Amino acid sequence: MSEQIPVELKVLGHSFRLATTKEGSTDLERAAELLNERYNELRRKAPRMEPSKLTIMVALELMQEVLSMNKSLQEYEHCERLLENILDEVKQFN
Repeated sequence: MSEQIPVELKVLGHSFRLATTKEGSTDLERAAELLNERYNELRRKAPRMEPSKLTIMVALELMQEVLSMNKSLQEYEHCERLLENILDEVKQFN
């Protein structure tokens, strides 16, 4: 089991101290960086929008991306199963 280490993050203007593993700290820091970038990008496009609404919009955009990636992964896995079935059938004839 990996040892937990503290990580200090600044996300959307708030400081957080989270526990993670040494291996997970890089991903966590990168996630915070990407979230801040996405938020700031949207804030530049809609400077008068309330911060809480901006946060919700960023969350919705990110969730759309997650859903899209999950759908792509499921389609890939389906294609992989079809290919395996085809290969199994070909092997049966040889």
